[in-house]
Amino acid sequence: MLRIFMSVLSFAMCLSGIAKAHPHIFVDASSAFIFDEHGKLQALRISWTYDEFTTLTLFETLDLDKDGDGVLNDADHAAIIDGETNWDPEYKGDVYLEVAGKDYPLGRPEAGAVTFENNRIEVSFNLPLSDQVAVTDTTVLLRLYDPGFYYAYTILPTLDATDLPERCQAEIVPFDPNATERALKEQLAALSREDTPTQQNVGRLFSDEVRLTCG
Repeated sequence: MLRIFMSVLSFAMCLSGIAKAHPHIFVDASSAFIFDEHGKLQALRISWTYDEFTTLTLFETLDLDKDGDGVLNDADHAAIIDGETNWDPEYKGDVYLEVAGKDYPLGRPEAGAVTFENNRIEVSFNLPLSDQVAVTDTTVLLRLYDPGFYYAYTILPTLDATDLPERCQAEIVPFDPNATERALKEQLAALSREDTPTQQNVGRLFSDEVRLTCG
């Protein structure tokens, strides 16, 4: 699976001296909440836009744009979608949903799509909820983060208007570190080439979140 490969590649780069700090891969992410005709939350729409270096690595890894015209064809799109959405069973896609204070399980990616603009690859897909949920007088939190902090996600506003019910609103809450978190982030950035984070789920500490409220 390509995302696992990219994490392994990043680790190898760290050991070889190409990269010496965490995180290694930077992703601009956006999200949308998809409701059914009864007003229940049924899926998420997620997009990842990779930094230019990671995009270049994807080109080389997947042998994209073989004719060198700068345009990705259908075969290129299919290779990217397969590599980015054909997840191993235990992988959660760095996407975590919380409903009423509890983790809410998600399904596997559907409706994958790819764009390539400004030297950056964007991958988008739907993640269905395991069961549709009525969002009433409760808070839904969506977080995107890599537990090992190899990937760093910045959640940006969705360009297209999110089709939310009138009673609902979604707000992006950027990560705002306290003094302890700032110190930890500096420690991670200063890791030697042989070191990896020892703290479990460290990426959670630095995650932006999207807060959905209805009522």
